[in-house]
Amino acid sequence: MRHYKIIIAFLLLSAGMISCRKYVEDVPIQGQRVLVYTEDYRFLLNNRDQQEAAFGSAPLVSCDDVDFIAPEIQNNIKANNTQKAIYTWRKPVYTDLAQDYDWNTLYATMYTYNIVIDGVMDSKGGDMLLKQTLLGEALLHRAFNYFNLVNLYGKQYDAATAETDPGVPVLLKAALFVDLKRASVKQVYAQVLKDITAAIPILPLQQDINFRPNKAAAYALLSKVYLNMRDFANAAAFADSTLALSSTLYDYNIAVAGSSYIFPSQLEDKQILLRKVPRQTFSAPQLSQAILDLLGTKDLRYQLFVKQGASFYPSFTGLGFWSREKYSGSPDKPAAGLSVNETWLIKAECLARAGKKDDAVNMLNTLRKLRFLPADYAGLTAATAAEALQLVVDERRREFFGSGLRWFDQRRLNKDPQFAKTVTRSFDGATYTLEPNSTGYVFPLANILIAQNPEMEQNP
Repeated sequence: MRHYKIIIAFLLLSAGMISCRKYVEDVPIQGQRVLVYTEDYRFLLNNRDQQEAAFGSAPLVSCDDVDFIAPEIQNNIKANNTQKAIYTWRKPVYTDLAQDYDWNTLYATMYTYNIVIDGVMDSKGGDMLLKQTLLGEALLHRAFNYFNLVNLYGKQYDAATAETDPGVPVLLKAALFVDLKRASVKQVYAQVLKDITAAIPILPLQQDINFRPNKAAAYALLSKVYLNMRDFANAAAFADSTLALSSTLYDYNIAVAGSSYIFPSQLEDKQILLRKVPRQTFSAPQLSQAILDLLGTKDLRYQLFVKQGASFYPSFTGLGFWSREKYSGSPDKPAAGLSVNETWLIKAECLARAGKKDDAVNMLNTLRKLRFLPADYAGLTAATAAEALQLVVDERRREFFGSGLRWFDQRRLNKDPQFAKTVTRSFDGATYTLEPNSTGYVFPLANILIAQNPEMEQNP
């Protein structure tokens, strides 16, 4: 058991030494690092590689927005047992000695956040406002991480079973030797809500860069958490709180106005509330016919973010997802954090679920006018609240395809008979099926974690 905890701590410390070594005052017993001055904690939270990690490529590879039918891609996947298992929803995903780097990365950053939460208020040299800001940042980052972890490795939140469904270990102290027994899904969500609630009053209204949380980001995460808990009244209320502070939607017409496509980087995009990106992406994300049909060719999201397979490596026949980041020269990773456009669609969904179909559709049309050339746009209408809800769900899929966020929507929408569906895909001559609410929607823990930490329960 101790072997694994030392590995997790080492991952954090080795990652942090590059940027934080000169700010370390002491290295006490068990390898814990003592930071003395408030600025030390600021430098610790400046490690963008740590703070921006959301999840890996598994949600994208697993979701129904991709369909790797091209032989070139299938041949590549055949050589990678982990990717093959994730793509076909098979278990085990990891061989006995294989590491789950998504899990390792998120828990390593959790160690950082716990260091800040434990020590920043007692640090020297900084004013109270900076200390509170850093505390708020660490709390919100920790909440974001636990929300992702429980939705990767735990069942979808269900009020009837959340108290007994295994979640993930909740570690709240920067300690090397701790019990890694899995908290329940309900307990993990309770901690997420507690951290966000504590962060809101001490986070600033604005930050100088969007990988640092602000108040709007905290409200956005709160809205998203309540959406996943199916508490649509609270999800709507906190979406309103978010949009009251930040409501800028990016107009894709700007991107196509010139002779070449131009996008701001995520760090400069006012639509991004908290920049988070996948830890890694899939190099050739071939798109399913379902998402291509849903987009249609006049949608600017199709024109901008769909390219021929010859543009990717490996080259393939078909169409793939082309990240907007490739236009700005930034690292090629899609937005997977918190944003105005997602919060906008959360509010629209809550309106539709509350029977306010016209208000929901009006919000959709406001967003969609920014996703089409004016001459190509025809406004949406809905005869019923159920139709409006379907329109919102479809729009979420268009807005976030290629990011991996669709996987999390598939999980939660399985609780709605209107949206629960069986997904099938073919690979290497066999057909694989993912049933609604099946265990295929829960990623297994790496075998090495179970072997080294016998108190941890494996997913079925």
